[in-house]
Amino acid sequence: MNTQAMWTLRAGVALVAVASGLASAQPAATALTALTAPITLQGAGPYHRLTLPLALYGRAAYTDLRDLRVHNAAGHAVPYAWLRNEAAAPRTASRNVPIFALPGSSAASGDAALAFSVRADGSLLLETKNAAARTGDAVQWLIDVSQVKGSLLQARFDIAPDARGLFAFRLEASDDLRQWRPVGGEEQLVRLAHGGQTIERLAVDLNNLLTRFLRLRWSDPKQGATLTAVGIDSVQEVEPVAPLEWSAALRPERCAADYCDYVLPRGLPVQSLRIDLADINTLAQVGVSGLSDSVAAPAVAQQPVPRNPLYALRHQQRRPVVRNAGPDEAPLVDAVVYRLAQAGGEARSPLLALDGAVYARLRLRTAGPISVLGATPPSIAVGAVPRALVFLAQGAAPFSLAWSAAPQANAASPVEGSVPGAPLALSTLIPGYAADKPVVADGASVALPVAAVNAAAAAVAAAVQAPVPAQVASRKWWLWGALGVGLLLLAGMAWSLFASLRKDGAPPAG
Repeated sequence: MNTQAMWTLRAGVALVAVASGLASAQPAATALTALTAPITLQGAGPYHRLTLPLALYGRAAYTDLRDLRVHNAAGHAVPYAWLRNEAAAPRTASRNVPIFALPGSSAASGDAALAFSVRADGSLLLETKNAAARTGDAVQWLIDVSQVKGSLLQARFDIAPDARGLFAFRLEASDDLRQWRPVGGEEQLVRLAHGGQTIERLAVDLNNLLTRFLRLRWSDPKQGATLTAVGIDSVQEVEPVAPLEWSAALRPERCAADYCDYVLPRGLPVQSLRIDLADINTLAQVGVSGLSDSVAAPAVAQQPVPRNPLYALRHQQRRPVVRNAGPDEAPLVDAVVYRLAQAGGEARSPLLALDGAVYARLRLRTAGPISVLGATPPSIAVGAVPRALVFLAQGAAPFSLAWSAAPQANAASPVEGSVPGAPLALSTLIPGYAADKPVVADGASVALPVAAVNAAAAAVAAAVQAPVPAQVASRKWWLWGALGVGLLLLAGMAWSLFASLRKDGAPPAG
């Protein structure tokens, strides 16, 4: 009797274990999908600097890229560290710089350099007085930025008080006044009176340009303005900044009575915003706010890059105020956006600097109805500086970048340094590292396998968003039912066993 009871008890325990295992096995379908991309090295190393493509953010399981790894040919994770995380804080400065009005003949003949000499401090000295033009006749302006420390964020132009109109120009940069290279495309200085208000656009982004001299040349010499001063905003950063990259045009996800929402690429630290109005002769006051995702971001997530110094410069004296902003909105910019037809071409509102944080959506809110932005809501594009890392080329090439493509529900965040291959501190990776000096490393590049990554991302998105089939749901309930029955059976067996033990151990009667 005891042997039979013990066998029955063991069978019940085994039944419960099997049912429990089947029930707990259901989440296995949410496993992460691993993706890799080859890394191409430049130079002998041993350290290499790698700038990540912006497209990686939207295809990674975690927006903070916490599970990113660098592998060698043997598949072993090699040490790496994020750049700029420990570097000295960037320092911004603003100053007016010397400007020189030059006649058109200098530009045509290319002998502008002959009229100047360079002082011991590197600044320009005008030697030939007749090389200078009367300011009203100048068709080009030479701007001496040789004494500006760091990279150039933006140029601020002052024009004659009575100047009105649209003044198109192109900028060129040089280090010796002989070889010139273009800086961006055609830009505009704007001062217009429209609808009872004055519209001014007298600043131009320089996108961290490094140069000693700038040359401004009016697109139409007869439609130039008289410059009275030029101010340069600059930033000194220890680590070099990668060029700004732009997203594709983004259409609104939805529009309400006085705002439109735009879904941003996942994990992108947005630093610049372009608003493209669909209808010409449109002007409106807008406020731009950032919206976080409904699901809270991990508390350990860090900003990939420091907040945009240009944004800080433009908003250091006042915080932006967005009318009627909701409690879930982070006000970023309030500005006038426009697209106006002028005799010299179209006048378009400038790029807007954002703070470099990560948002799920941007909201464009208008002072009146959203229709003030035109019959068709505008599209937008966002610019971001990609994140960069430095790794030690340990082991044999080729090296590869690895990350998880599939989101995992309720995934625990790895503790920094506890997972093999997790990023290190720069001071650990590079002996003798100094926060006030740039990291010495050769280059590296990575090419994402576009077709494979897109297919994996699409499959993951479909798996995550698809509803649970009725057959799977019914199977889950059947398994939980079996588990409950097993527990009841086990309880009954245990009661029978204990009753049998009590009967066997009772003293004989009489």
